[in-house]
Amino acid sequence: MGGRRRFASGKLPEMAFYSLVIIFFLLLVFAPILYIGVKGCPDSNAVCFPSIYLTDEMKDALFNSFSIAFLAVALDIIFGIPIAWVIARYKTKLKVYLNFLVDMPLIMPSAALGFSVALFWGGEGIGLLSKGFWMILAVHTAFTYPYIVRTLSAAIEEVDTTYEMASRTLGATPLTAFRTVTLPLFKSGLLIAALLAFTRSLSETGATMMAVGTGQFFAATAPTQTLLYKNSGDITSAVSLSIILIAISTILLALVRYASNRFGIPIIRVYPSFEMSLNKLSLEKNGLAFAFFIVIILLPSFYLLRFVSYSPGEFGDTMNSIGVSFLIAFVATVINLIFGVGMALLIGRNKYGLGAVFEFLTDMVMVMPTVALGLSLGMFWKLFQLNELLVLAMVHISFSYPYIVKPVAASIMDLDKNLEDAARVLGATPFKVFRTITLPLIMPSILAGAVMAFMRSLSETGATLVVSTTFKTIPVLIVGFVNANKYGDAAFASALLLGVSFIAAYLLRRK
Repeated sequence: MGGRRRFASGKLPEMAFYSLVIIFFLLLVFAPILYIGVKGCPDSNAVCFPSIYLTDEMKDALFNSFSIAFLAVALDIIFGIPIAWVIARYKTKLKVYLNFLVDMPLIMPSAALGFSVALFWGGEGIGLLSKGFWMILAVHTAFTYPYIVRTLSAAIEEVDTTYEMASRTLGATPLTAFRTVTLPLFKSGLLIAALLAFTRSLSETGATMMAVGTGQFFAATAPTQTLLYKNSGDITSAVSLSIILIAISTILLALVRYASNRFGIPIIRVYPSFEMSLNKLSLEKNGLAFAFFIVIILLPSFYLLRFVSYSPGEFGDTMNSIGVSFLIAFVATVINLIFGVGMALLIGRNKYGLGAVFEFLTDMVMVMPTVALGLSLGMFWKLFQLNELLVLAMVHISFSYPYIVKPVAASIMDLDKNLEDAARVLGATPFKVFRTITLPLIMPSILAGAVMAFMRSLSETGATLVVSTTFKTIPVLIVGFVNANKYGDAAFASALLLGVSFIAAYLLRRK
């Protein structure tokens, strides 16, 4: 009798559902990532631990990666906070357009954005930079900027303005109130923004390839160096560098999560006269921030449009690549929607006390460099002698999975649980509660996650290059066009992909 009641109330189907969600994540998303840590014998089928070592070449690549990521994030924070403040606090109709413009570099495929920025700063544009370290920095600053501004604006919106008003009433200048009151209150958002941008910079491959030079100082980053090792057949070095990248990303994630919960921003002293004089420069400060956004971020990101030209001989390859890209992105997004929403429910409602555990594991997947992730996943799935297109789809499912889970889980955490409890008291099963109450409320987040996952898959370069030798997605084709100096064809393919991204962003805004 008890078993019938449990089944009728939906307990057993619910447990079966969450078990399936957990199995999918552990076996198809997370476990293959760990394979690179035990498969250290690339020329045999034996399972052994890899030898991890650092050559001078690897050290240089790691130094470039970390220094570029640090400088890019520092620049984005300095010039992004004023823009984030305008988006969060100013009440003006222009804010709608500013919101959209900030998002544009985010929806621009990274290989296309890197190509555009390199054209703008290089000899085809203003000719200020040559390919190398500083060109890579310009590229990374452009594509990480939206992560900083978008995350900071959301964090600032959540700060209660009552505290700022109280400090202003007591005589504090706007700068003093921001520095001593507001900034400590959104320090978690600041840390998360910095982490997202930093790890995104560390993992980027396609955009970096557009800006890498081969002069006296070869400005390879760790992901491009890993790809170089893989393409030259040096799998041992590629595995070693990949493991180091994965370890660093995981440690960074753990440290930021720990620091955001344990430490505050130590701001004690106030300098009234000095801060009063700085406050008079608020107009200049905002003007400088907007100039940075327009000149350093926006114009370089879309400079490629002036080079668009149509080449009939390459049109077939371009359309085939777009078809492959859309097929893989669609399959990955649909599968992640089916299982990712379930994982979001588990995290958001902390089912069986496992929410925090799977939230951290999902974050690990999100911050892992995609080249390292693709290398591990590619090695794992090729054990089963799967079709290359299927292996490529499995790789895209893994790295796009968190983009479904994170926004939906956050939305579920913000829902009033009393609505669901009331429905259960009235006799509704867990499935009926989800279908009639929870699903309609979280549908905007599901749509947002689906668009982000689709666009993330559509624009990925590094993981695709590591796995595929036969199929070319559109970002890989763009890289090939640039390497062959076919700038017009690269710009044409980029413009097509940008058009799709623009439509997706517009539909998301309308929703």
